[in-house]
Order: sequence, then C-alpha cells, then structure tokens
Amino acid sequence: MHLVFGLSADGRVYPEATKVVGAIDAAVVGPAGLVSALEAQLGLLGPITSRAVRIASYLAKLRAAGDGRFWGASFEKDPWSTAATLLQWRDDLIAAGWRGKPIGAPRIDDLAAVEDAATSLPRGLADRAVHLLNTLPSRPGLRLKRLTLAEPRALLPPLWRRLLEVLEAAGVTVDQHEGGLPAAEGSDLRKVQRALAGETREPLKGDGTFVTVEADTELMAAEVIADWLAAGSAEERAGSVVVAPDGDTALLDHALRARGLPALGLSASSAWRGALQVLPLAFAAAWKPFDPRVLLNVLMLPRPPISRWAAKRLARALSKEPGIGGAAWLDAWAAIETRLVEIYAELEPKDAWKKVDAVLAEWRSWTDVGRFDRSLGIPTVEAQAIAGRVAAWAMRGDAGHNDSLLLAVAAAAGSVVDALNRLEQEVMPALLLERIVSQVLSEGVVNPDHVPEAGCVRAVRSPGALWSAAPRVIWWGFVGPGERVSRDPWDRVEVEALEAVGVTLESPADATRRIGASYTGVLQRSAERLIFVRPALSRDEQTTVHPVAHQLKPILEGAGEGVVFKAERVLREPDVALAARLLTRHPAETKDPPVGAAKWDLPAGAAGLMEGRRESATSLRRLFNCHFGWFAQDVLGLRRGRFAEIPGPDQLFGNLAHEIARTLLPPGPPPPTDGVRDAATGLFEALLPQIAAPLLQSEYAGELSAARELVPAALESLIRLLHERELEVVGSELQREGSYGQLALQGRLDLLVSRGPQVAVLDLKWTRSERRFREEIANGSAVQLAVYRAISTDAGTKGTGGYFLLRQRRILAGDGSILTDHPIESERMDSETLDMIAGDWKRWRDLASSGVLVAAGFDDAVDHRPEGLEFEPPKEPCRFCDLTSLCRVQVETI
Repeated sequence: MHLVFGLSADGRVYPEATKVVGAIDAAVVGPAGLVSALEAQLGLLGPITSRAVRIASYLAKLRAAGDGRFWGASFEKDPWSTAATLLQWRDDLIAAGWRGKPIGAPRIDDLAAVEDAATSLPRGLADRAVHLLNTLPSRPGLRLKRLTLAEPRALLPPLWRRLLEVLEAAGVTVDQHEGGLPAAEGSDLRKVQRALAGETREPLKGDGTFVTVEADTELMAAEVIADWLAAGSAEERAGSVVVAPDGDTALLDHALRARGLPALGLSASSAWRGALQVLPLAFAAAWKPFDPRVLLNVLMLPRPPISRWAAKRLARALSKEPGIGGAAWLDAWAAIETRLVEIYAELEPKDAWKKVDAVLAEWRSWTDVGRFDRSLGIPTVEAQAIAGRVAAWAMRGDAGHNDSLLLAVAAAAGSVVDALNRLEQEVMPALLLERIVSQVLSEGVVNPDHVPEAGCVRAVRSPGALWSAAPRVIWWGFVGPGERVSRDPWDRVEVEALEAVGVTLESPADATRRIGASYTGVLQRSAERLIFVRPALSRDEQTTVHPVAHQLKPILEGAGEGVVFKAERVLREPDVALAARLLTRHPAETKDPPVGAAKWDLPAGAAGLMEGRRESATSLRRLFNCHFGWFAQDVLGLRRGRFAEIPGPDQLFGNLAHEIARTLLPPGPPPPTDGVRDAATGLFEALLPQIAAPLLQSEYAGELSAARELVPAALESLIRLLHERELEVVGSELQREGSYGQLALQGRLDLLVSRGPQVAVLDLKWTRSERRFREEIANGSAVQLAVYRAISTDAGTKGTGGYFLLRQRRILAGDGSILTDHPIESERMDSETLDMIAGDWKRWRDLASSGVLVAAGFDDAVDHRPEGLEFEPPKEPCRFCDLTSLCRVQVETI
C-alpha cells in the first residue's frame, strides 16, 4: 500500500490519486484518513464519537473530579463551554505526548485528576493516534509499505512526526513529495516563486502567468473568472484547480452554469438547512409557555415531520388561532382524520382504522407541546424521547435512499441521546440541553443539491489540499484573515514542566510557519498560471487582506500592466486581456422592465370575473383606497406568498375579547352583571393558551398583565351597557348577506342587539386610539358600520350600528342609534352614507368593466378617477399594501 499524507487531505484534494491513471491500494489521506487506514490494518477499528458526546463525557468527568479545581468558577456558570475548552486543552496535551499523569504543575495536575474520574472518555483523533504509537511496535505485518509526505517533515506537528518515526521503525518507507514543476524561466510566476523562496526580486512584466484580480463584489469576480474559463478550450481548462478556502463555490458555479460549464460543487457546511432544524425546534416546542411560532416553524419547514398537506392545515389553524385546543385547531385535526380515512379506504375497515390511529398518534406526538418549565428543566428520559422521535422520523424519511441531510439529522439526534446519557443527570437544564443540540449541529451539512459536475476543472477547500503540481490555479476568495493560530493556554513554568517529562507542544511560531508554508505552497505548485481573486466585498462585509498579500506587496511594486486586473473593466471595454486570454463581451438585446403606471388595461373577459360578487366592508374599503388593489386581491384573489403567520398582540387581544363576548352573550337577555368579571377572567385564562398562546411569552408580559384587567372589565362594561339600554342579544359572530340597490353585500356581525323592533350592530374594537373611528362617524364615511346596518335585518327597517372600544370601554355611534344617548353628530344620514358607498362602488365597477384599472399610488392617478366620486382620494394608499411590487409604484426607473 502506498499513501500520500497531507495535513489538509481529509476531503477533496488535487491530484485525486497518486498516479495519473490511479492505482490500486494507493490513496491520498489526511490525519483522520491515515489513522483510520492504520487502525483497519491492525484491527483497532471502533466507533467514532461526535465531539458533542465527548464534551458531555468530559463534563461528567470534570464534575466527578470534585471541587477546588482551577476551573471551578467557570464551570459553575457555564459547564458546557468550560468542558469544551478544557477538552481541547487536554487533547492538545495528549497529542504533544502527555500521558494523563501529574507533572507538578497545578493546572495540569488538576486535568490529570480528571483522567481517572468517572467513566472513560471516548477517544478523539489524538487518542487514536497515540494508541497507534503504542501498538505499532508490537503489531507487525502492516500492508502499508510507502508513505509520501505532501508537506516538509519538519513542519508537521509533533504528534505526526512521532507517528512517522514509529512507522519507519515498523519498516514503512517515508519519503518526501517534491511538490511539482517550477514555472517557465523568465515568466512572472517563476519570478514570484523565486522571490518567495528568498531569492532576488525581479520586476514583473505582466505576461499573464501571475495575475491578481480585484473586484468590487464577489458577483463581479465570479463573472470574470467564469468568462476566463469559458474563453479557453477544454484542453486549456484541463488541470485547472480552484482553491476556495471558505468552502463555497455557489456563486462561481452559478456563473459557470450560465456559460454552459460544469459546476465545481463546493458548498459550505451549514447548521441551518431545513431538515436539521427539526431537532432544535422539537426541543424548543417542549417548553412552556408554549410558543406557537416554534410549532409554526416546524410545520412550515421544507420537510416537515408530518405529511405536508397535514402540516399546511395545522399551520393555517395556528395562524388563525395561535394555540392548542381551540376550535380552529380541533377542526384541523378532524379534517386530517377525515382525509386519512379516505387515503386508507382501500384497506379492510379494521386495518384502516388501525392505520389511521397509528398515523394520528405519531403526528400528534409532534404537537404535544408546552409540557416543561424552562426554569426546572426537562427529565432526561423525556429529552431522549424527543431526540429519539426526531431520529426515527429522519431514518424513516430516508428509507434507504442515503439522503445526506436526513442521515445527518438522525446522527445528530443519536448524538444528543448519547450525550444526555453520558451526563448522568436525571433532569436536564434548558441552557445545557440547548448547548448540546447546538454542538451536535455545529458542523452542519453541505448542500446536498450542490454537487460537482463532470468537467475539466477541480475545486479544493484548503490551500494544503493542492499537494502536487497543477497547470493552472485560481485562488477564489483570496482574502483574510486566513487560518488562525490557536492561543497557547500554558505559561512558561507549565511549558517547562511539560518538556521535562517529554511533552513537546507545537509553538505558535511553528504553527505560523506551517500555515504560511501551505499558503506559499500554492504558488510553488502552480506550474503555468496563477490567478488570485480578491473581492472588496464578501456578501455585505468588507474583506481584509490575506497574509500572503503582505508578502507579495514588495514583489508587485513596479509590476507591468496586466499583473493587477480590475474586474469591472469587462463592463466598460468590449475586449480585455486577462491571463493570456481575451475576454470578449457582446452587447445583448435588453428590454426595459415594466414601469409603474396609474392606468392599467384589463384583457377582454376580465369583467366577467366580477359577476355575482358580494362585497364586504373590507373589500369596499380596499376599493375606495385603490381600484387596482381591490381587483387584484378581492376579484382575482391574490395573496402574499406566506400563507401562515402569527397575528400581532393587538389582534390576539381582540380575538380573545370577541370569543369571550360570544361565550358570555348567547341570544336572549344579557346575563346579570354580578359575576360577569369573574366569568370573563376565567374564560380569558382558559382561551389564552388555545387561541392566543403567543401572549404568554415574556416579551408581552406587560401588555398581558394590562389585558388581564382590561378585557374582563370591558366585557363587564359591555353587559352593563346592554342592561342600561334595555337591549337583548340577537346573536354574535353572525354571517349575514344583504343588498342595497344593485350592491350585494355580506359580512360577519360581531354582536347584533335589539330593543323592540329596532336592531343595532355593535362592532368590537381593540384599539389604542379612538380618533379614527370617531372621525369616520362624524364625517359619514364609516363604511363598515354602513355595510353592517344594511345587512343587520332580513327585511323591513334597517338597523343602526356603532363601535364598542374595548380598551376605552366606550360606545361610538351616530345619530338615531339605540346604543347611546350621546351620539356623535354626523355630516350625513345613514342612508346618505349607503348611497355614497353604492354610487362609488358602481362607478369603480363600471370603470373596471370597461377594461381600466387605476392604481392609486401614482401622482397622476387622480386624472383617471371616474367622475362624481364621493369618497376623497386616499392620502397614503400604499402604506399597508402588499402589491407595490406588482403595480411597481415604488420601483425605481432609469
């Protein structure tokens, strides 16, 4: 067996094999790959434990080590972070040769006490490598015969140098890879290589062998590099390597695909990929007070843990009544059960019901939320059950298809179960549990849909992964700060004590030289051409200079044209030369995007969509605000893309008050005022978690405290008003239809009351200010009250209406209302307001029937309004509109 060993070779490398055509029993490996290969040959393979499980185990060992240790104060405040930090210190010591024994240094002796405390610690990479060091001398028969080093032996950390010595003693030949061929003599690239090697600097002439591309943005950089690759033939692209230290070529791949070139397929690992969020959200939903926003996020994931159609039903119920156990929630589950019965109708009835019950039980387990108090924590067995449920869902969803994302979810959930078990605690504090979940997800998962495509260009994540010569190298994202050197936690006395027992730590200076050599190695291994790509902005952040750029600065002084290339030149010049290739851009025919206009023409037949429509108070207000908005939303039914969201606190308080009023006020005489407040308070607390659970969150504590007094007091005041005015309840939340002339109307009445033959509508409002409602009544423009009056009775006389302001406990009504003895003087009679509404509705409808819509947000919209309108043009028609990108009223034009 022949292995090539490089510190950055655990992952994609270039070249991918030790020989051009590949070889059997040969590979390029990094530290983890080398250790695994040797363990396999010696029969030492064992389970590889996640870092989260090792931290949990070490936390238990730190606790078992007793009090009085140097980490005591930190451990008391944040045990998880303390354990993670100390575990890293401990692993570094093991890698340096420490055997876990006291050496006479207090802090290290404290860590030595941890080694013998509690249960054994799962082995990390350093432990496995040290175990090989101890095992190799007594286990002959290695299949490995030759090991080639990609980096100079002197630059390797002490652990790997010791392992090489043991391998040599076991008969393995260890040699050094030369790195590659130098660039052509006299070329700029060769001059740079010589200068970095310490030889005399020579001026660069700009022959295109060494170029630095500077761009204002990553997008512009991607366009230029994609153009450069596309300008070459397949033979010229062969052997090209892209070094992407941030591990993400998504933007560059987008530009490559636009030019018909294969994608490189590197994506950064992320803990925020959809399915991964099931695990933290499952735990977040378990805490009380229950937060419906968490469950809504679970249901709206790209891959929810229940069937998508069922998740959508529940999400809609949550957006309507955010809570568990309300009418909308129960109706949603009933609809889901009915649908499941239909799905399994082909089975025998007994089997069908058994299947339906099993599916419902499984799905309901995901909505068994808000059970544990954060301040008290969660029983470990319950936490393990939640993680187990997530793991089972992921494995069931994968179903043997090797979905990397779902398998990562299952592995993460399994690590949580293992970590919780190793902590040996009956109850898990909320913060510690969240740290564990965060840790198991910290490594994230690459985008499973972003994969490399067959082509001539390769990509690697690390400069050190380029272990041999490559004809052409592109360093994508040549920006700082680069790889950081870990700070040494040990003082001089501790270092001397370690050295006295043979423990050799890698010094920061040695680590810096090793990292620097991996950077300059990219230049030395570039055989023909090297392009550095440095954007000034990375996403929305300004980039910093890479450490190698500081080394190159004196070399670039006096360089000729073409050594530094400004990417934006391709936007100004039709032909530009970059790295010996001509980039040509041809003008493309473009069309201006649609611009906003006050007048919009409707296609023939659109008028038919309005036939048989019934208008509501909401649709009429939208019509009088903006003709275009009314047609789009009410006639065409356009809605925002997000179908489910949690209402704000004011709406939730209003919903609570409406539901309490509906319960307290059945048809007939109003209930006695005695005991009303207590009844309203009881209903408030009972309904709160069912239809307004977000209000239980701490952020609304002040408003909730006030509402606990205001809402019952408002309902008591409302019932007292009914008694004082001798009013009876006709009904609440009544769906009614009616008409006024040609105008067909519909609406839902909050509360309909009567006194003898007279009726009145009370619209309950939870508002902070009464000014708008008072002005509507005073100037006769209260569209909602007018519509409600029109549909309040089935025949005969029409009713009156008014607003009951819950927060203010006040009635606002116009002249002639049976609701108050202190009406607001109005400029118009009720019938006049209805005439205004019906007239304006007809004018706007006729305009739409003629094929014209008017978007109110434009300055010239007033010129297109129909003649004779009674309602004035709105002052801010677009303030609360969701369609501004459709009518393009706020889109800038050139």
